[in-house]
Formats: sequence, structure tokens, C-alpha cells
Amino acid sequence: MTARIYSWKRIGEAVARVVGTPVAHVVLLVLRLSGRKAGIALMYHAVDEQAGDAGRELVPAVASSVFEGQIRHLKRRYRVVRAGDLPAAIAERRRGERYPVAITFDDDLRCHVAVALPILERVGVLATFFLTGVSLVHPFSFWWERLQRALDQGVSNLAELVGAADVGTCSNAHELVMFVQQLGPESRATVEARLAGVAGIDPPDAGLRAADVRKLVEAQMEVGFHTLRHDNLSLLSDDMLAKAMEDGRGSLEEVVGGPLQIICYPYGYVDERVANAARVARFVSGFTTKRVAVTPGSDPLQIGRWGPSANSPGALAAQLVVALVRRGTYHPHRGDDANTLRTSLHSDASHPGGGETSLRTRIRKP
Repeated sequence: MTARIYSWKRIGEAVARVVGTPVAHVVLLVLRLSGRKAGIALMYHAVDEQAGDAGRELVPAVASSVFEGQIRHLKRRYRVVRAGDLPAAIAERRRGERYPVAITFDDDLRCHVAVALPILERVGVLATFFLTGVSLVHPFSFWWERLQRALDQGVSNLAELVGAADVGTCSNAHELVMFVQQLGPESRATVEARLAGVAGIDPPDAGLRAADVRKLVEAQMEVGFHTLRHDNLSLLSDDMLAKAMEDGRGSLEEVVGGPLQIICYPYGYVDERVANAARVARFVSGFTTKRVAVTPGSDPLQIGRWGPSANSPGALAAQLVVALVRRGTYHPHRGDDANTLRTSLHSDASHPGGGETSLRTRIRKP
């Protein structure tokens, strides 16, 4: 049954690549006749010259050619705005006008400036980059990047290394990542140090320096906050949560040259307590990984985002109209936010290959 479902999914993806754009265009024209006030925020991570290998990589990159095709589609069919301007653009929309879309990127990745930015400038659209500021001065790799290097090097005892006592629940690398996401900050820091020990020193080009961030700002791109330590905010105490909203913010604001007024919650983990902490910290908007369209009724501190299909512009075109057609209120529960590998770490079927990085030969069971 699973194989049959997977086959139909692959067939659906192939059809979307071929007919997604023309069919989506027709549907979109019909939707624009409505006065509905809605918009979509899109969430990207890595973009590189070649597509990443979803069967091997934890965060496979979107191929630059696919990304550019998607961005050109957005410019032709939608009103592209920065994430901070999305709520206002939605409220302003009138019958017949284009639906607003915001393009966002997470994490301090070198490819943001080296690959994505030139494409955005060439096409002529603006985007929002949610940064931590952790690598403004020195190279820094996030823990999942260190885990990826350890996987690539064939390290065999990764489950033991991260403290996954019940190795049976971590049969592949993505489940191992889910385990680490659920660790408190102290345990996670220990895991980071262990991974650094086996994966080696962070590459000299890891992260974004202050000069890179300034390039984004000079190109009129928007910069939002992603918290300095990229902790699972829902696990923090009230005091630690308030601190996470401020640590590193001032340093990044100094580089950007102005206040950071929007935030993206690491891994998409957010609840009312976290959203309220962001509100108290004077953030105007907060972005999650909930796959819902944005409307005037959306909580401004819990705005949903869609992870675009990495397969083709046609697949994204179909995805967008589906998002706009879907109605109803999102009811959050732990199952959705916990499954962040399908959104923030890109291991779902939106990447060719599906995304099961096996650990069977790399985990040494106790």
C-alpha cells in the first residue's frame, strides 16, 4: 500500500511539473475575481547550483534553476512583498488584484548571498531573510550541519553521540534530528560540542559575516530575527524565553541599521506562550511553519508559511492555488509543529527522492 501511494504521489508530481503552471494560471484568474483577502508566505532554506540529494542530505538545496523559475512565476502572477509588509498587503487587496506573496529564507547560510540574492536581484523581487546573527564575526555551523558532516564521514555511533538512549526510535537520520530538536538548551549544547568533535572544525565560510548581512540590506532585502541559539523555544522557561527574544538581537540590529520587528520561530515551534513572549519583546509579526494561507484573521504572531516544492515551477504554481483555495481555521497541536522535518528541515516529498537518510549502517546499537 505504501509503495502504491508513493507511486501515485510521484505521478502527481510529474503531472504538476507539466501542466501545473497553465492549470494553476486559469484557477488563479478565477480566484482573483473574488474579493477574498488572503496571501501566502513561502519558506526556503538552501538554494544551490545543483539540487541537493534528499536521500542523503538533511537539508537538501533547491536547484538554482528551479528556484529562479519559481521566483519568475511569482513575479508574473503574484504581488511579491517582504514578509513584514504581508499583513498590510493582504488587508489592501481588492477584487481583481493579485494575491500577495512573501518569499522568506531561514538560517544564516552562505548560499543566501552567494546564490539566492543574485537571482532575486536579477528577477527584481524582494525577500526576507530570518537570521540568527551567530556568525557575524566567526564561522559557525548549525548542529544539523555538523550532523550532516558526520554522516558524510561515515561516523557510526551517532545515536549514542546525541544521547538517543532508545536507538530503535531513531532508525534514520531525520528521526535523529527530531530527537535533537526535543532536547533542552543544555543537552543540545552538549550534542553540538560532541558533533563538532567528530565532524571537525566548522568550515571557514560557514555562516554569514556582517559584510554579508549588509549586502542583503543594501539590496533592499528585509532581515528578521531567528534567535541567536536557534533553541526550541517551547522548551524554555519564561525567563529563558524572554532572554532568547533579545540575545544577539542588538548586534544584528547594529549591522542591519535598524530594529528587527519580525521573528521566525526555530523549527516552527510556537504556542500561545511563545507568541506572547514575542509580542512582549516588541515583535510585530511572527512566522511559523504551519501550512496555511494568511488572512486578516490570522494571529500576526503566528503567521503560517509553506515550504515550496523543489521539483519545478509548475509544482509550486499548483501548490499556491491549493493554498489559496483551502479555507478554514488552523487548529494547532503538537503533531503538526513537532513534524518540522517536513517544513523547516526539508525532508518531505517536495524534494525528489523523499528524504530517508538511513542510519542502519551508521548507528551502533548499545
